[in-house]
Parts: sequence; structure tokens; C-alpha cells
Amino acid sequence: MSAGAMIAGNPAAPSIMLIHGLGGSYRVWDRVVPLLEASMNIVAVQLESTESIEFDADDAAALIDSPTLIVGHSRGGLVATALAERHPDLVSELILLCPPWSPASRLSARRPLERALALPVIGHLMWALASDERQRAAQATSFAPDTAVPDRFVADLRSRGRRNLIRSTHAIDTYLGTRTLADRLQNLPMRIELVFGELDARVAAPAAEFALLHDTHPTILPGVGHTPPWEAPDAVADLITRSLRSTAPAY
Repeated sequence: MSAGAMIAGNPAAPSIMLIHGLGGSYRVWDRVVPLLEASMNIVAVQLESTESIEFDADDAAALIDSPTLIVGHSRGGLVATALAERHPDLVSELILLCPPWSPASRLSARRPLERALALPVIGHLMWALASDERQRAAQATSFAPDTAVPDRFVADLRSRGRRNLIRSTHAIDTYLGTRTLADRLQNLPMRIELVFGELDARVAAPAAEFALLHDTHPTILPGVGHTPPWEAPDAVADLITRSLRSTAPAY
């Protein structure tokens, strides 16, 4: 297993699993966890981000042993989806925050800067010579305009490394190139919440077919970019809380 986890909250309470996105860490949830930990048992996954979304999903699944609400951000939303596909008995509900839904939906991944980063020599030099401020500027598309990029996000991306970033992004295209997100979600038995930021510069607005999926509920967060756990933690925490209440057994 190549996944670790930060555990917080009340062990006797309902469980949720939080899965971070590309180039990030469990620290993307640092503003959400304090809003939930009094009433929930929280498993915030730290993935190694392998060359396969499915492998990451299996690593995450090994950290839980009973039906759990799975919340995935960006690439983590695809890992959450694969977890539900491969281990449906471990998933009570899915909340997907700003997931890419097809290779073409990945707006920033198609831009010259990120494409150049994957080139063997040029990409290596770009990464090695980039200052923290240049890396900070490159991550601006992960947030709504005029939102300061936190130091921890710069540090997380740097610690991930270029090779890890490239293989992790290739895994996204492979997973979605095989079947789009809408196609994968349509056969899942659990309730699914889809959440997108109105000002997301990394993932295109959701496709119309999501609205047609059974028991799938798309939501747009106004004024929010690609990182709702950091930009709108109250909205994310409220969504998680309401989802748990709606799936709680009646006695």
C-alpha cells in the first residue's frame, strides 16, 4: 500500500474519507476538518499518486473497512469514483469537487506551459529553475482570481516532484480516455454530489449529461475557483454534513 492518512475527529461518529487532488496533499482539507471533526471520524488520505487512478483507489480503499462517505477533490474525485467502481460495498455516497470529466475538460493541462513541463529536457529545466514565486504563479489557476496561493500548496507541489506530477496527470487522461466521468457515474448505485466552482480555470463547466444522471446532483459554487476545500470550506463542510444526514439510517 502506498497511501497514508491523517485521522481526526470522533472515532465513534460516522466516517468520511477526504481525497486530495493532483500535486497536493491532505492539507487541502485543513480549513474543512475543524468544521467537521467534532461530529465525524475523518480519514484524510495522503496518496502517492501512481500511474493508475485504479491503483490509487485500491490504496485508499485499504484504509477503510465499512461504508463511508467519500469526498474527492479534482483528481481525487476520479480516485473516489474508481473506489466506488471497484469497492462499491465501501462507499455510502460520493461527493466530487471540481473533477475533470473528460480529457478535453482539463483546460490548464492543454496550455503550453503545462505541456512543456512534460517534455524530457525542457520540462526538467523548467522545474529545476522555477523559484517558489514562479511555482506560486503557476498555481494561480487553481483558485479564483485575486486569491492568494497559500505557501503550503507551493511546498506540496514542490515536494511531489515533476516526475510524480507528470505520471499523475497522465493517469487522469488514461482513466477519462477509457470512459468519461458521466459514463462511469451512470452505473454506480450510490447517491452522488457533483460540485464545481463558478470561476474554475482548470476544469471546464460540467457537461449537460450530468444533469440527466440518476441520483446525481450538480451544484455550482458562485465566486469559487478550482479549490472549494480552501476557498469555500463552510460550503463544503455543510454539503458533507447534509449528505451524512440524508443517508443516516432511520430508527
